[in-house]
Amino acid sequence: MPEMIDDANWLAGLPAAASVDLAPAGEPWKVLLVDDEPDVHPVLHLALDDVRIDGRGLRLFDALSAEEAKLALTAHPDIALILLDVVMESDRAGLDLVRYIRDELARRSVQIVLITGQAGYAPQRQVVSDYQIDGYLLKSELSAERIFVAVHSAIRAHRLMREQESLQADLHQKVQELDATLVVLRESESNLIRAQSVAHVGSWTYELGRNEMRLSAETCRIFGLCAGTVGSYQSYLARVHPDDRAAVEDAWQATMAAGTVFQHEHRIMVGETVRHVRQQADLSRAADGTPLRCLGTTQDITERKQAEEELKRSNAELEQFSYAISHDLRQPLRMVASYMQLLGISLAEQLDGEQREHFKFAIDGARRLDQMLVALLEYSRVGRLGEPPAWLETRAIVDEALLFLQPAIAEAQAKISVRGHWPRAWVRPDEILRLLQNLIANAAKFRLAGRCPEIRVASRVARGQWCLSVADNGVGIYPGQLGRLFQVFQRLQSRANYEGSGVGLALCRKIAEHHGGRIWAESAGDGQGSRFCVSLPLAGDGG
Repeated sequence: MPEMIDDANWLAGLPAAASVDLAPAGEPWKVLLVDDEPDVHPVLHLALDDVRIDGRGLRLFDALSAEEAKLALTAHPDIALILLDVVMESDRAGLDLVRYIRDELARRSVQIVLITGQAGYAPQRQVVSDYQIDGYLLKSELSAERIFVAVHSAIRAHRLMREQESLQADLHQKVQELDATLVVLRESESNLIRAQSVAHVGSWTYELGRNEMRLSAETCRIFGLCAGTVGSYQSYLARVHPDDRAAVEDAWQATMAAGTVFQHEHRIMVGETVRHVRQQADLSRAADGTPLRCLGTTQDITERKQAEEELKRSNAELEQFSYAISHDLRQPLRMVASYMQLLGISLAEQLDGEQREHFKFAIDGARRLDQMLVALLEYSRVGRLGEPPAWLETRAIVDEALLFLQPAIAEAQAKISVRGHWPRAWVRPDEILRLLQNLIANAAKFRLAGRCPEIRVASRVARGQWCLSVADNGVGIYPGQLGRLFQVFQRLQSRANYEGSGVGLALCRKIAEHHGGRIWAESAGDGQGSRFCVSLPLAGDGG
């Protein structure tokens, strides 16, 4: 059963009246208290008595089980906040109720704050990651102050979400009204409609027979011209940046010859300023195929181009940061470890056992930090650096990974089997090699004492996907921990028993996602081995 509640602790620090919003009274906020311990409810009632939020009081409802809570939610669909215990009629009753509220009732704005007396049944990191909850409190750490803060924050979040829903409804209505207006415009301004259907920006019409180009007000603004300006093909080319004119003319002539849609991005000169535009146009022809008229749009993409340049600059700064991690940060760290070792040697005769242990901890910590920096550097480089995509014989990359891992495999005395259909794939070879090395190395490392490791590497092609798996008979994974596996620095095994930075599987996930695929793990439990599966899309002719 959950631990008993210390009422005095819960009521400690009740906020002073001056800190409470005393706006005019309105309809009270509805709060549902769900806990199977009857003693908890009066304490919460006492802690929340006379609390006002944004000028409105609280109306409290009580439920002693998840089933009673469902009935209350049906009777009061406008409940704003639920203070919810986890362990009630079952260990997961509270979490199952969260799923019911979010998935079956589809209530997104109701705030849910877990109040649990047994944190082990609902680890905070896991429930925050896996469930849509808005707060997490331990009964052993609660006070009236904390209850007030949690309730106050949750109610205001609920209010903001409801306001957002109202704004979205108003926006939807205005969009519908705008659509109706656009229908009228389409009936009276057919030429403008065809241009807006391409890009919803400035429009223009070009009569080829008269060599006459009429520009909309927005297009005139983009080019720095007076509204109503009438130009020609030659006057337009004169405004194109000199370095881009040949490409524009080639694209235009190709459109005239093939009758395709004209699309081109290039620079233009607006006085002394260079801007970027995207031109798109439909070409109309006479019955004999003679080009007659173009209806087109002009889109100013200068900001997008500037953003692309900013992204290049940002990537360059990221490279400098990566260098700082790999060199500027690691160098003093290695120096610390080295001098700690030297200091330990020089003072060896003066140190007792405990002091030697302290030196060992300091040196090991510096080394682990160095390994973590290297792992983070490798993680950050996925998708940015390394080899470009290429056609790869996947069976050959497995052999290469096994060759690199031969010392670790020999040390573990592992038996390796490779089977299945290995296709050609369009991938980044260095990243796929890294993924395979990490998965196979983990299978060899996380082995059970006294059991000969058996590692099975398999491949198949299904529905245009390359499905790769690495299975072992090692330590296995507790099913409840599978969700943590692919997060950075998440370790399921003690560092004392198994070395590692905690980044390897996160790196595998990033590589799989960078290739448009996914990765997941399967295990029957502790000591029953595990299987890691990767699914990557195959290009058209890679089978």
